[in-house]
Order: sequence, then C-alpha cells, then structure tokens
Amino acid sequence: MGASNSRPEPVVQQLTEGGENAKISYGVSTIRRKNVKQSASAFAAVPNLDNLTSFFGVYDGDEGVEVALLCATQFHNELRNHPFYKHNLNGAIRMTFYRMDELLQLSDEWKKLLPRAPSGPIQRLFRKACSCAYRWPFTQPPPYIPPQESGCTACVAAIRGYKIIIGNAGHSRCIISRNGQAIELTTDHKPENRNERRRIERAGGQVIKDRVVELPGEAEGFFQQRGSGTARINGILTHSRAIGYFAFKNSKNLNYQRQMVTCNPEVITMGITNDVEFLVIVSEGIWTFLTSQGVVDFIRSQLAAGTTNLRTICRRLCDHCELAAYNVTAILVQFMEAPPPKPKENLSGDNGNSNESGGNGNNNGAPPQAPEENLSGGNGNNSYDAPAAALEEQEEHEVYEQPEGREDQPLLTDHEITED
Repeated sequence: MGASNSRPEPVVQQLTEGGENAKISYGVSTIRRKNVKQSASAFAAVPNLDNLTSFFGVYDGDEGVEVALLCATQFHNELRNHPFYKHNLNGAIRMTFYRMDELLQLSDEWKKLLPRAPSGPIQRLFRKACSCAYRWPFTQPPPYIPPQESGCTACVAAIRGYKIIIGNAGHSRCIISRNGQAIELTTDHKPENRNERRRIERAGGQVIKDRVVELPGEAEGFFQQRGSGTARINGILTHSRAIGYFAFKNSKNLNYQRQMVTCNPEVITMGITNDVEFLVIVSEGIWTFLTSQGVVDFIRSQLAAGTTNLRTICRRLCDHCELAAYNVTAILVQFMEAPPPKPKENLSGDNGNSNESGGNGNNNGAPPQAPEENLSGGNGNNSYDAPAAALEEQEEHEVYEQPEGREDQPLLTDHEITED
C-alpha cells in the first residue's frame, strides 16, 4: 500500500473536532501527510443520529478519496433511512454496507452527494465547458464504469442505550479499554487469513506476497522499503473486504458474498458495563505503528496526566504515529452515563437456578440475550433485494482465522458479546 520511510512525511492537513451529549463525549483527529496519495482516510462523527443513537465511522480509502468521502457523508444517512433502523440496528448496519456498494454501481449520481470543493469563477467556467462537451451533436457521454481499483474499508460503531453495535469490513480497528485491557471488537480482513484466502481463490484470485526491496534515500542512513512481505489480492489489494473495488467483484456466477473482495461486514453487539472506560476507532496507519494495547496505554496515560479534551488526545495519538506511511484517523469515545446495575441473583433457593434474564428462567443466570435478528427483511419489503435474498440463504457460518500476533484475542464473528 505504499513505502514506509524511516522519517516522517510533513503534515499537509490536520483536522480535529469533538463534542458531547448527555451520554457520550468524543474527539476526532485526522492527519493527511505530503506524498501519501494512495491512502485517504475520512470519518463521520454524529453524536445525535437520533435521540437514542450516536454514530461514528472511519473510512480508509486507497487510490483516491472519493469513495471514502461518499461513505463519510452518506453512510449514516442511509443507515438512519433503512427500514430496519429502529428495530434491528444490527441488520440495518449490515444492509447499509451493501447499499453503499449499490450506490457506487448504479450510476455516477453518487458523485453529486460528495461535499463540494471551494471553487472560483475559472473553475466553474471549466466545469461548465466540460459538461457542454457531451451536448455537442452526435456526441454521447461514455458509459458509466464504477470504481474499479479504488474504494475504502469501513469500521463503524453505533451506540444505542447501553449497547455498542460495530460493523467492520477491512483493516481499521475498533477497540475498547476494559480496566486498562485492550479488547479488539473487530478482525482485520487480510487476504492471508484462511477463510478469506479460500474465498479469494475460489473466485479465481491469487494471494501474492510482496518482495522486500530496499531503495536508497535522499540522505545518508535514510532508505525506502518497498514491500514488506505483505499479502495482496492479485498482487494489488491488501484487504479482502471493502466498499468499492469492483475489479475484484466481477464474477457474474458468484453472489456478492463470494467475490474476491466483498463488502459483507462482520457485525457484533457488545454491552456497555461499568468497567468499559472508552472506545476508540483507528485507521490502519495507527495500528501498524502501535499495537491495540499500545493505543489503549497511550490514551490512558493522557487521561491520567489530566488531559480531558478528547480531541487533543486524538491529535497527540496521530502525531505519535508520525513514522507511519499512511494518512491516519482516530476517534475516541467516552461514556458519560453509567449503565444500571445488574439485577441481583435469586438466592431464595426455590429451584437453585438464578434467572437474571427476566425471561422464562431457562438462561440460568446468563445476561439477557438479544432476539435473533431477521436480516432478510421479514415481510419482503426490503428495498435491497439482492442482498436480502442472499441473507435468506442458509449458508454455512464462517469462522475467520485469527491474524498472526493476536492469538490471545477471541475470534469474532456475528454475535453478541455478553458478560459472564
């Protein structure tokens, strides 16, 4: 995905923001570096998506910023407008990943949704001249081609009540700190992972590793390292799930879930407990420089030193990763409202089984479980027919291989994380 240098590239642009509501406070920082063009990181921070829900997302793009900007601008709007949104937030998040791919495939209308860059009279005149070129007699506009080798990964978190719902496709990470321990809520979707590789090869692709080549640099002792043994799909793409990248999704006899690259996310739900200190979403450029535990330790050290401005902590975290050869983004969320205490166990000795679920007494002390969600749309009124139909298929549930160096963390698939 680019060269890694032994000295940092100059910062071209740095953006920070923050805010709070009655339940959460947050800070965001993103850095764009000079000469780092293939990496384009964007974000969305919407503390009040509605009266009950907060939304945060990091979109890490390659070979252009347009797809990442589209997701940063529209993903949460599409989520809020989805018919599943109020009663099945997990399903709505999953279907919104498909919806973003659908927007990119249908036509170039999605480009009208992008934020407009500031322009003067010369730029406006140039755009008008270009648009008039296709009105010339006997001239037809070229057929629309969706983004072939550009796209973005997406890692989003919706907070509703005392639950966090995370959707992830790609290599950004969502982490929580529980009593100082980093808990990864996402899995990095890399081509070398067993099930990812199997899907890629069944779709006709190859997983090829880079060669390591050291090139002379501009100054004594400075070098560029091109390639690092990184696994890539067909020698190009370093992540196996993403929005866009339609050159890797063109097998007509395969559904969207079985393409070399799929936008199918992993979606999990986790309860917010008193020992959860904060949540952080970071782009690839940060966790390639720091481990997940290193990110948590850095943030906790800032909080312990008396820094209460979360945007300042995020900015310092991004600055700390200055040697990363990527544009980087970090979102930090703290929970301001403590969850209610758990119900006490039934110690009456009536049947010897405590029932904390408040249900039919069959859970034997287990926390209340969310009802099984209908991701297929239930009554058939789902506007995203192809993904909904595919979700109705009874497919074998995949278990994803644990990436190297993270064997201590549990494998995460679509499920609800509950406390013992």
